[in-house]
Amino acid sequence: MFLKELEIYGFKSFGKKIKLSFNSGVTAIVGPNGCGKSNITDAVRWVLGEQNIRSLRGKQLTDIIFSGNHKEKPLNLAEVSLTINNSEKILTVNMEEINIKRRIYRSGETESFINGIPCKLKDIQELFMNTGLSKNTYSIIAQGEIDLILSAKPSERRYLFEEAASISKYRYEKKKTLNRIEETNNNLDKIENIISEIKNQLLILEGEAKHLNSYKICQEEIKSLELFLIYQKYNLCMTNLSKIKRNLTLYEKEKIKITKKIEEDEAEINSLSIELSNLSKEQEKYKYNNYELENRKKLIQSEVNLMLQKKSDVEKRLFDLNKEAENITKKIVTDEQNKKALSLNILEIDKKLENYNKKLIYLNKKIDNISKFSDSLNIIEVNSKKALKTILEKESFLKEAKIRYSTTLNMININLEKIRKKRMLLEKQLENMVAKESDYQKIVRENRKIEDEVYLKSNEEKIREIEETLKKLQKEVEKDRHIVSLKEERKNILKKSIKNNGKKNEQRTEIFYSKYCQKYPDDLCEKLLKLIDNIPSKYEKIMKVVLRENLYSIVVRDISSALNIINSSLEKELDILKIIPLDLIKNIKTLTDDQVKIHNKSVCGFAHELINYSPKYQNLFKVLLGNVLIVEDIETALDISNECLGKYKIISLNGMAINIDGSVEIYSDSVNLENIKDSFYDVDKEIEKLEKEIEALKIKIERNDNFIEENNHIYNSLWKENQEIKRLLRENEKNTADNMNNLHQAKVSVNELKDSLKDLLIEEKSILGERKKVSEKLAILAKNYNILYGYSKNISHSNRTINQIIARGNNRLNNLSREINDLKNNILINKEKLKNIKEKTENISQYQDEHSFNLSEKRSTIKKYKEELADILEKIKGYKIRIKDLDKENPSVFKKAGEIEKIVQRKSNLLKSLQQDKIYQQKMYETIKDKQHREEMLEVQYREKYVNIGDEVKRNYNLALEKLELYKNISGSQREANQRIDILRENILKMGQINFEAENRYNYQ
Repeated sequence: MFLKELEIYGFKSFGKKIKLSFNSGVTAIVGPNGCGKSNITDAVRWVLGEQNIRSLRGKQLTDIIFSGNHKEKPLNLAEVSLTINNSEKILTVNMEEINIKRRIYRSGETESFINGIPCKLKDIQELFMNTGLSKNTYSIIAQGEIDLILSAKPSERRYLFEEAASISKYRYEKKKTLNRIEETNNNLDKIENIISEIKNQLLILEGEAKHLNSYKICQEEIKSLELFLIYQKYNLCMTNLSKIKRNLTLYEKEKIKITKKIEEDEAEINSLSIELSNLSKEQEKYKYNNYELENRKKLIQSEVNLMLQKKSDVEKRLFDLNKEAENITKKIVTDEQNKKALSLNILEIDKKLENYNKKLIYLNKKIDNISKFSDSLNIIEVNSKKALKTILEKESFLKEAKIRYSTTLNMININLEKIRKKRMLLEKQLENMVAKESDYQKIVRENRKIEDEVYLKSNEEKIREIEETLKKLQKEVEKDRHIVSLKEERKNILKKSIKNNGKKNEQRTEIFYSKYCQKYPDDLCEKLLKLIDNIPSKYEKIMKVVLRENLYSIVVRDISSALNIINSSLEKELDILKIIPLDLIKNIKTLTDDQVKIHNKSVCGFAHELINYSPKYQNLFKVLLGNVLIVEDIETALDISNECLGKYKIISLNGMAINIDGSVEIYSDSVNLENIKDSFYDVDKEIEKLEKEIEALKIKIERNDNFIEENNHIYNSLWKENQEIKRLLRENEKNTADNMNNLHQAKVSVNELKDSLKDLLIEEKSILGERKKVSEKLAILAKNYNILYGYSKNISHSNRTINQIIARGNNRLNNLSREINDLKNNILINKEKLKNIKEKTENISQYQDEHSFNLSEKRSTIKKYKEELADILEKIKGYKIRIKDLDKENPSVFKKAGEIEKIVQRKSNLLKSLQQDKIYQQKMYETIKDKQHREEMLEVQYREKYVNIGDEVKRNYNLALEKLELYKNISGSQREANQRIDILRENILKMGQINFEAENRYNYQ
């Protein structure tokens, strides 16, 4: 693998495109200063992924773009293309040639390509990793970096070796993976925070969702009850309509029947009229046959009859007209009353509409206010988000600046450390040179005989002092060794006394102890005495009594291990050996502390509580000593025995023991308790003390021996030095000239080193000043960063508060919108009612106009008929007078005429009765017609109610009228339904504000 071709355009000094081709051998680029040799290296470094602009000898990223000169204009981009021969397949890409291109624009945007395919800069860096061609590797060494590499620490040069050993890729992958893990952990922490926050919100939302669910259940029940009440209205309306239909059918039938009756009566009236006319004709015949008078009488009588007929017709018609006029007057009064009632309804509906409109205006104003407030809050939120974004940008800028200054400070500290090390090195060199100078001066001075003799005398005095010190130390050592021998003799005597006073089996106990420790070195095997850390002096003697049977018992962890030792090697040698195994002790039940209650101040306590031992042996000592109660005196022991006899062994400090079985042992002060086997405890303690003292004395002796040896060494060195000085005194005369020259050279070196040290101190001082400035800037940045962080935190909190207020405002807006919709629905319903009422009013007005017109016509007709009746009466009266005159002239004709008149009268009465019946039937017809009209009005009203119920159900409940029957059994009665609705509405009011989005938000969360 080798560099085959390099193409540069617009990079630094290369304003025109250049193309450099390389062979597989070594290529050197030479030229005068400033011709662009280093720029070629920088171009290679840049295209291979270098991001540090300072490494490319620039201040900002756009500095690497050609800036122009007096001949050429500046360019807007820089581009470097690198072609590598990969015939050996060292790179992971399966191609023989790989072309890498990197492009930058003045806007700061960069583009990277591999074989003409756009890619990320990271892809290029990863491609060349472990090949030695990536950035900051050993393949490209910039100007001035060789000295840095040579003077770098091993840890700093490690990167180059790792790159050469192909380790850096794995380190990069490790770092990348660790960053991903850290990022994943951060994301997990964020998720946990979000989950915890959501859990808190879920509790609130769950409560609100339950609240909403209760609200929905109440609303559903209210809806069902309201539909039940509407069904009741609907059912009543349908019942009344069917009843009205039946009544109308009946009225129609009755009208038909009455009409037929009237027609029959009119037919009879016509027939009677014909009969009367026939009788008149017959009467005329009689009159014609007799004489002219009769004829005249007939004629007059017929005229009378006609006039009477006309009179009856006119009276009948007048009666009918009066009745009709009366009915019309009643209708007019009824219409007026209905009109007044409708006017009142119109006024009532107008008032309602006015109230609804006022409320609607108020609610719209309220919605406008809330909307304006929400808009202002939204503007505040947007502004706060912009401010937060600005603060976050500033915060990130400060963070980057902080990191930059921290890096600068670290570099300053590293440089300062290097300067200090260099200064220390120079100071050491100066110190050595000063020492050499002083040595040369000494040598020069030693050439003087008097000074040499003084130095010899001082050495001899030192030698004498050392000799005296050695003598004192030797005496002290001899004394200490004598004390050690005495203490060892005392220790041996004590050990012999233990052996002589102990039984044979105690010696064998030591044999068991040694063999057990040899076979099980890591296991527990110790005398009980050794497990006690301390016995207070007050209870020392009494503990000898308590522990006299167990003091030298062997404590082991496992009984089976002890039995193995005994069976294998000590079976015949042991008479009695007391072993306390911990694995059996732990199974022994002890009395709990609450089984005895002791309140007497003279009670010291249980024996296991009065000595000090390791907590891990608490169960052991509780088993051995937990049933032994120590008291101050005999009286207390006797008092306690009344309560605790049979449970505890009670021992007093003045020498009395009450056993569990009730037996009493007395230990008087005259008895030498030291002769008891348990007195070995003190002997062991003394032996331990002697061993410690002997050990301390041996250490002291050893230290003194070392000191004597050191002094002997010093003594020998001083003696040798004296001999050497004497020899040197002889040689000094020869070396004086040489030493003077060396002294001069040493002085020159010292001066040079002092100058270098002074320069380093100046440089260190300047770096310290720079570090102080950077530290101050860093502190200011940290302070600003903390202030900005506080601002961002406060703004975030404000945003959350604003969002909560907006959410509440939206809920309030939703509630107000629902109220407005309800008001609008009520307004529409009332407007519809008003429209219907106005239509009814117009219909009534039309009916009134028609009735008034009919009434005026009837009255004018009545007036005419009255005038006509008066004329008829006058004519009848004249005819009767004429008939009377004729009757006087001809009585027979009059008689016959009288008979005919009677017949006519009878027929006339019959005709009159028929006419009256006809009038009654007409009255009945009018009454039925009025009833039918009222029923029709009711039918119209109920049909309007039916339509309104249908509209209400469809509009408010989106339900067809046919489905209302599903709700007919919801409640027992309308009263119960109304009471239940009132209760549910009170419950809804008690619920307070309802969050209608709670359930959706809860499910979403």
